[in-house]
Amino acid sequence: MTRSPRRGLMVLAVLGALAACRASPAPEVAPPLLTRAQAEARTVVPFTRAVQLQKAGRIAEVTFDLPAPQKPAIPILNIGLRLQDTDGRSLLDAWEKIRLGRPPTRLRLERIDGGAPGPVQLWQSTPDGRDSQRIPEDEVVRYLSDTSLDEGALIQAGLHSREMLYQVLQVADVGWLEPGRYRLTVDLMEDRPQLEGLQAELIVGYQSLGK
Repeated sequence: MTRSPRRGLMVLAVLGALAACRASPAPEVAPPLLTRAQAEARTVVPFTRAVQLQKAGRIAEVTFDLPAPQKPAIPILNIGLRLQDTDGRSLLDAWEKIRLGRPPTRLRLERIDGGAPGPVQLWQSTPDGRDSQRIPEDEVVRYLSDTSLDEGALIQAGLHSREMLYQVLQVADVGWLEPGRYRLTVDLMEDRPQLEGLQAELIVGYQSLGK
C-alpha cells in the first residue's frame, strides 16, 4: 500500500521533534524518576495518571494544586495524553494509532478554593493549528494536537527520563489560571477497542516556551 506524502511529512516532523528532545542537554543532577505508584500519588502540577482508552467511562479524576509557572514555562496549562517509548518508530506507531482513533473525551476543570470557585473555561487548538477556540460546557473533544510541556519542570518532578522518548497530544488548555486548588475529571465517551493495550498517560503541565 502506498503511503501518502502527507503522512510522510508528518512522520518526518514527529521524528525530528523526538530527535531534538533526545539531544537537549540534561541537567547536572536530575532528581530520581518517580515510580508508577509515586506518580499516581502526585497531586501538584505537573502530574501524570495512567489511563485506559479502550472502554467508555471515567478515566481520570484528580484534585490537584496549581503553582505559578517557573521560567521558561509560559502560563498556559496543557491537558493532554502522553506516549513514551525507547524506540522512535514504536512511539510513532502509537502516536498514529491514537490520532486515527480520536478518543472522544469530555473534560471538566473547576477551582475548589479561593474567592471564585467554580468551573474553568477550557480551550482547544483549531484543526489548522492557527488559533484556539472555546470548548463549550459538556462538549465532547475529538481533535488532538501535538504540543510540548515544560521539560525542566517534568524532570524536577521525576516525570521525565532522558532514556525515553515522549510525544504529547493536547486535549485542552487554559491560560493565566490563578495558583490554587483544582479538580479535573476526564470521561471517555465511546469505546475504542483498537486502543486496547496502548500505554498512555493523562498529563497536566505548563506549556513549553518553544511550542
